[in-house]
Amino acid sequence: MAFYRERLSNLVNSISVLAIASGLVVGQSASLISLAATSLGNGAGASTVNALFTGLKTVAPGFTYTYTANGSGAGLKAFLTQTPPAGTPSPITFAASDDPVAGTEKVTGGRGYVQVPVIGVGITLAYNASGLTVPAGGIKLSRASYCGILNGSITNWNNQSISTDNGRQIALNVPIKVVHRTDSSGSTFVLTSHLNAACKPAGTPGIPSAYVWNRGVGTTVNWPSTFIGANGGGGVATAIASTKGAIGYVDSATRSSKGLAAAVLRNKAGNYTPPSSDAIQKAIEGGTVVKYGTNKKLIRIDNLSDPTGSGAYPISTASYLLFYSDASIANGFKTFINSAFGSAGDALATSLGYAPLPNSIKTASKGVF
Repeated sequence: MAFYRERLSNLVNSISVLAIASGLVVGQSASLISLAATSLGNGAGASTVNALFTGLKTVAPGFTYTYTANGSGAGLKAFLTQTPPAGTPSPITFAASDDPVAGTEKVTGGRGYVQVPVIGVGITLAYNASGLTVPAGGIKLSRASYCGILNGSITNWNNQSISTDNGRQIALNVPIKVVHRTDSSGSTFVLTSHLNAACKPAGTPGIPSAYVWNRGVGTTVNWPSTFIGANGGGGVATAIASTKGAIGYVDSATRSSKGLAAAVLRNKAGNYTPPSSDAIQKAIEGGTVVKYGTNKKLIRIDNLSDPTGSGAYPISTASYLLFYSDASIANGFKTFINSAFGSAGDALATSLGYAPLPNSIKTASKGVF
């Protein structure tokens, strides 16, 4: 399942036509340059896709790049301003974010840029099972329960709402320790977008008033002071693993790689759904593709804050790749995406805990080039 079916038609003297056109390969004579030497430069951004970019080097070995997982906010800032944080290689040629740009952001120097969705991600509620009696299939959390936990109203695993969800008492007295991101994070944006939709009477009729979400939406929000802060998805995962009674939001790939248990969440249709690749993809299938910005070079997927599908995982998103629209840059990424997100890339993504994008969205993305 490839994003883009166009392929380079020939190679001359074992030279990558793309490499010559883009000017990204340096330091070798033309006769020695091959596709294996094509560099995409340096990227930064969402920690959710760190495992993906690492794995894609085996699926698309003809491309080299560096990727620094420093959060969506930091990555976008580095891409737009060319002022990457200390320790991040520069210049920045691409960024990744779970929070799509508004379309009004300008790049220092006036360059245009492209944004395309590349992979589906679930934001899981991972937990530390120490001291808990976990039902077969994992702990279930109704919308009222996880809304109450994340706004700070439910503070112990023996809460009646959680017990009701699971058909029995799962803990006698284990305090809940919620772990959240402290950096500017697309995961926080995705989670709070969902809570802002689901944790209100319009999203969940009859939700107790104490569980209603009132902390807004953003890449950072004002969490209760009793919560535990950690930097990056990896930092949140580490804190959960080392803290009895902890629960926190971690992207599906990081959760999988760290071996953390994830809550089975009740979706809008009323079904308890684990964060599987299939359930994440079902959520994204219900989204709406929007092309916007100058020359419609930006693509985002709307209507994902509270998916309605019966088998949809409720906290799902697409992660986006941004790169400059100069032909010398865009042509390279066009070919990379075609190579990396074919059937082998989709299989890799699924094995890592991501969800390949539905074909309908891949097809819609072609027009951006």
